Amino acid sequence: MDYIIQPTEAEMSTSETPIVKSEPSQTLDLEMNSNGNSELMELKSNHTPYLEQLINQSVPEILESGVSIGVDLLQNLTNTLNTSQNPDVVAWLQRVKQLNESASPTRTVVGVVGNTGAGKSSVINALIDEERLLPTNCLRACTASPTEISWNYSDDPSALYQAEIEFVSAEDWLRELEVLFSDLLDPRGEVSKEASNPDTEAGVAYAKLKAVYPTKTKEMISQGTPERFANEPAVRGVLGSVKTLKEKSAKDLYGRLQRYVDSNEKLIGNDSKQQTPLIEYWPLIKVIRIFTKADALSTGAVIVDLPGVQDSNAARAAVASNYLMKCTGLWIVAPITRAVDDKTAKSLLGDSFKRQLKYDGTYSAVTFICSKTDDISVTEAADSLNLVREVNESYDKIEELKESKAKKQTSLKKLKDAKAACAEKIEEIEIKHDAWEGLLNQAKAGQTVYAPSDNPKKRKRRAKPRASRKSRVADRSGLDNDWEASEDDSSGKENSQTDQPLSAAAVEEEMASLKALRKTTRGEQRSLDARIENVRKEIREVEHERQEIPTKIKAACIQGRNDYSRGAIKQDFAMGIKELDQENAGEETELTFNPDEDIRDYEEVARALPVFCVSSRAYQKLSGRLQKDGFRSHGFLSVKDTEIPQLQQHAKKLTEAGRLSHCRRFLNDLTQLVNSLKLWAADDGTQTTLTDGGKRYQKLELLNLLSNFQKGFDGSVCETMQLLHRHLDEQIYRVFDTSIPLAVDAAPAIAESWGAPRTMGGLPWSTYKATVRRQGSYSGCSGPRDFNQELWEPVSRDLASGWDRGFQNRIPALLEDFLSQTKKQLQEFHKSTQALAQKRHTDVSGMATLRNQMLTHTRRLEQLPASLRAITTESSREANRAFVPVIRDLMRPAYDATTNENGLGSYGRMKVKMRDHVANIRHTMFRTATDTVKKRLQDMCRDVQKQMGNEMNDMSHIIFSEYMKVFVGTTVNRTTLSPKELAIRANVNDVLQCDSLFASAFNQPVKKGPEEMEGVVSTECEVADDAMQGIEYGSTRADELMQQQIRAQSQTDDESDYESQ
Repeated sequence: MDYIIQPTEAEMSTSETPIVKSEPSQTLDLEMNSNGNSELMELKSNHTPYLEQLINQSVPEILESGVSIGVDLLQNLTNTLNTSQNPDVVAWLQRVKQLNESASPTRTVVGVVGNTGAGKSSVINALIDEERLLPTNCLRACTASPTEISWNYSDDPSALYQAEIEFVSAEDWLRELEVLFSDLLDPRGEVSKEASNPDTEAGVAYAKLKAVYPTKTKEMISQGTPERFANEPAVRGVLGSVKTLKEKSAKDLYGRLQRYVDSNEKLIGNDSKQQTPLIEYWPLIKVIRIFTKADALSTGAVIVDLPGVQDSNAARAAVASNYLMKCTGLWIVAPITRAVDDKTAKSLLGDSFKRQLKYDGTYSAVTFICSKTDDISVTEAADSLNLVREVNESYDKIEELKESKAKKQTSLKKLKDAKAACAEKIEEIEIKHDAWEGLLNQAKAGQTVYAPSDNPKKRKRRAKPRASRKSRVADRSGLDNDWEASEDDSSGKENSQTDQPLSAAAVEEEMASLKALRKTTRGEQRSLDARIENVRKEIREVEHERQEIPTKIKAACIQGRNDYSRGAIKQDFAMGIKELDQENAGEETELTFNPDEDIRDYEEVARALPVFCVSSRAYQKLSGRLQKDGFRSHGFLSVKDTEIPQLQQHAKKLTEAGRLSHCRRFLNDLTQLVNSLKLWAADDGTQTTLTDGGKRYQKLELLNLLSNFQKGFDGSVCETMQLLHRHLDEQIYRVFDTSIPLAVDAAPAIAESWGAPRTMGGLPWSTYKATVRRQGSYSGCSGPRDFNQELWEPVSRDLASGWDRGFQNRIPALLEDFLSQTKKQLQEFHKSTQALAQKRHTDVSGMATLRNQMLTHTRRLEQLPASLRAITTESSREANRAFVPVIRDLMRPAYDATTNENGLGSYGRMKVKMRDHVANIRHTMFRTATDTVKKRLQDMCRDVQKQMGNEMNDMSHIIFSEYMKVFVGTTVNRTTLSPKELAIRANVNDVLQCDSLFASAFNQPVKKGPEEMEGVVSTECEVADDAMQGIEYGSTRADELMQQQIRAQSQTDDESDYESQ
């Protein structure tokens, strides 16, 4: 440390530090213990400060609300401090600015990988609740470059959807053109005849060149060069640039994005007006970044849609591999129809991919997504899931319901007939009633009337609805129209005259009888209406039940397959990890290895793997989208059944750990800053009245304590670094020594196998040529091949377990031990300073602030292992990827030589050159690679040690400065601070009386599921209630004392200035 000073002889001879007692208002009361020693009485605040409560919270939303309040506080401090150019104030402004910059939201990067056509883009579109935002195409793979999707922080209504399209650099495109020209041109320098076959290397190269240079003919391509093509103005103008798009809707942004990522043939269609072909940009795109306000991204998740890891384009696979190193989460997408059959979870898309996860320590961050769960055959699923009996019973039930429906329809017809008969009867009654009503009118007029003839055969049906009763009475001709005259009118008259004449009373009696009959018939009709409605309802229910059965059958099959797939994938994944753990366990620890004992709890590994079986199409359809799509969401009774909502919650859940850590660190640093500023604001020269000699002695004692703390910390750092180097040596460096000879011995056979007959696993000439042309890495129709990785495989296989053990177990445990030691040293230092404070009667209010500050230092130390692990993790991922590039660089002469071979016998010469080169460099190649990585790991150790030192230096500087202010203060013969400086400190102190502001953070809504809210709501309500009740106690007693001191000094200076005037 730079703080150590030697005491003078006078100071060493001083038996006791001269002390001038402070004023009573400047200290708190002291208590005497049984031994007569004075102890600082604990400062009693009315409640735990709200800022302190926030730091201990485990709910991200509450912590983030606290961060927002803290940012406002920093702005208030900036405004207050900006009124002065004092060097101290400028330094405080710099600290405030740095802390404010650290408040930016965190990003949790999640990579989404899977084979081409796995449905990654469709799943992501559903995840962000957009029908189409990422490009999807059923005709070809769309994800040719990584696409990042993150939260849009802009509130501009015209920019709710934004995108950035970053293009490759000119250098990268030139290198790509060199490969394309090499693939496309034959030995004579002309375009290969295979250019017309899109499945060949030449066909792929020609398609890409024609996309970017649509006006170029084959002759122009053969006569051109990569340099001339790369420098064409239309292309040169976009290389290395970034295009920004802003739109109000997803549809508009998607349309503009398609201009860059899709083919012109699709965009233009058959528009004959388009004479000049347009350049296609998709081969030039490096990365696309999309910003949207999707709820699933609102907590900081960044979804990266990566090119297929087994894509036919090797460049796409390389981009995916590079992004995998940066991702903190990994989602593997596979169609559910293939996920289990292909054992995708166990193989994890290849042994090298699986081993890379172990090297990176990311297998615990894997999430498996089975897509396209709507793609199912009920018959096949029923057979596979042993649901045949249930399905047959369901179809039997359908037949029963069909028969039941037919019976009910028959009953309905009978009821309708009965109802029609009632209607007919009522009509007859109405006609009779009209006739008798006419007779009544005649009888009342004094005419003789007779009973009408009752012959139903003479009644005829009404062609039109009957007129109202009133109109019938008014129009007497209606009677003639309703009754036909007999064939012999005179005979009818004679017959009617034989009847007895009727009195008016007899007519009224007959009318009453008809009225009663009509009433009864209408009651029967209403009863029939009710029965008809009931039967119709029963028919609808039967039909609905019948239609629901196929949906339920499909739903049961989908759910059954989901459950089976979920369990199988979890088990396959755990077994894949187990195989990886045991891959070389026997060779590593031959004497102690027991294959019957598991290295880890693989059942827990299986349980911990998140697996989601999703249907993006069903989710979109049930959410009201895909209106033009004929897709039917049968088999999904609700959006929850699609499991997209669960995946959305999972995306938000992944961000919680990072958000909690980020917010706690910010709030702890804010607390530290507030405490430091309180000490500074209170440092007006009134805290201590020690003599100069007493101050030097006090400073000496404090520096000695700080020196002892520093020595202890340095010792812990030294011990930790020694152990770190030892772990690297045991787990990694020693494996280099044992595995390199194996790789040296295996190298010739590996090189020979590349050119072996195809029946023995060798490559055809075209694939061999394409592979060496791409520096040994290519993914063609026969699958991905990497010569460099295959040469390194013997070392990689042996090294994986030790690498994983070192970086995932030993180093984290080592850092936790370091934390325990430093925390203990810090506590001992503070205990020593407390004893010194009691002995010297140091300012009590300042000591209370230092005690609070010590809590922030402790929390800062607790965060140190995480920051150190971030260094080791990043260095580990970079280092374990450095082996193969070294092999590739050393193999480059062979690749170049074999690429230039043409003509008769060229394939044989290629194989000989490759074999000879491998034989010549195999004894040095692998050691060069390991030495390169070893240097990287040593650099990592230096970075870790530097980070430890930086943390300690920062902490020591703050501790020294603050303890000096409290223990030593200023000189007795001081120059009194100016009124302006005192006013600034007083204003800063006013701003710092802010604890009550953080009470509102506890009232923030918490976005959690019902099961997660259990036990949380009551606690937050209690905290909020306590916050509301305790606002009046915003400052602790120590803060009040500081404020009183500043106010008193400021008032005294003002009075002095006034008297002098």
